[in-house]
Amino acid sequence: MSGTTALTEKWPVLGRHEQAAVWLQIWTDLGRAPRTIDAYARGLAEYLVMCERENVEPVTAKRAHIAVL
Repeated sequence: MSGTTALTEKWPVLGRHEQAAVWLQIWTDLGRAPRTIDAYARGLAEYLVMCERENVEPVTAKRAHIAVL
């Protein structure tokens, strides 16, 4: 997962959520453009930071949690 290694260095929160790296690697393997992957990673990182801040699991977050972003 060398492509996602740089992203986890840029956004450490991605490294704390194993599924985040897996998801980004899938998109990389599908041949998405590097800037697209970077944009996905940035958005995912913002979401995961909010989940950590609000103490909510990423897969169970509700609209009210996401509205905090």
